[in-house]
Amino acid sequence: MAAETTNEVKIESEPGSRPGVRVLRVTGPLTIRNFFEFQDTSRKHTSPILIIDLAGVPYMDSAALGSLLGVHVSCEKGGRKYALVNVCDRLQKMFEISGVQEVLVTYPTQPEAEAALL
Repeated sequence: MAAETTNEVKIESEPGSRPGVRVLRVTGPLTIRNFFEFQDTSRKHTSPILIIDLAGVPYMDSAALGSLLGVHVSCEKGGRKYALVNVCDRLQKMFEISGVQEVLVTYPTQPEAEAALL
């Protein structure tokens, strides 16, 4: 498992439970202070399926939300699939208020995301 610590956020990269799946586990707040690092880390991985586990993210700001939308666009353009999993209620509410809940792909858990995307 590789890990990067960037401005109060920790991003761990590991293979998923199925071939072709890469999981990024994010711990800590995603903010303008670290969203470039998050974006760079997410773009490094070219697996057919990218799962971003947000269980450890208590909050994010609008810059970080923009970086999640960037992941969406990057995966769409590259013909890859992605999902956000373990999204806390606070982030779900942010997605709803900002109107991106219909754009961002979310699943309650990693196994559910893997099953749906494969």
